[in-house]
Amino acid sequence: AQSRQRLRTSHGLDDVVGVEPAGEIGRLLPVELAKLMVPELELDTLRRIAEREALCREHHAVEPVGKGPIIVSVDESGSMETGEKIHTAKALALALAWIARQQRRWCGLIAYSGDSGERLLTLPPGRWDESAMCDWLSAFIGCGSNLDVPVREMPDFYCRLGAPNGITDVVFITDAQCRIEMELQDRFRAWKREVNARLITLVIDNPPGDLASISDECHTVAAIAPDGDAVGRVLSL
Repeated sequence: AQSRQRLRTSHGLDDVVGVEPAGEIGRLLPVELAKLMVPELELDTLRRIAEREALCREHHAVEPVGKGPIIVSVDESGSMETGEKIHTAKALALALAWIARQQRRWCGLIAYSGDSGERLLTLPPGRWDESAMCDWLSAFIGCGSNLDVPVREMPDFYCRLGAPNGITDVVFITDAQCRIEMELQDRFRAWKREVNARLITLVIDNPPGDLASISDECHTVAAIAPDGDAVGRVLSL
């Protein structure tokens, strides 16, 4: 997660809003760089750079604030207990929660298993209940049905979690091949538009089925591996 966040593009460096006195070589105006090539002006230019009096471009950087929530839904049906699937899925959920905390974003975690129940955990920025987090990570429902991601229930979960307004990143992690009725697909898309949500789905070792049609991005992966492209995409939120 740290590696992927470091690779994110830094916005704002191309937004030149003026000129200011400074001493950063990378922001020097061409006229100042030209003076370094003139022997009579070189020492004086170096002095002004050292004293932060040289003319430099002034940039307007975009402050990373105002981002909306991150909501992660992990499939806890019985099939996820096979091999390392549930362990790596929980690890990815924890990494996304860490990213949310680093970005001062609100985070919600959902453990879901069809009509067999769910566990919801709210992680506001800077106010984590780490004991509740450990309980969420260690528990497992282990039941399931045909639809082991909360498509029908997500609007209700969104309200119960108390998610704040803003562009919402929703991540589904499942191994289910889902069949979703068209009416339910339409309702889910309408909810996404209403709350300004975008959905990234990771499907482990199965075709995505109808999840592909409701997701903004849908990736089929053999496993949740930290060096995988799909996992890297999720970690770059």
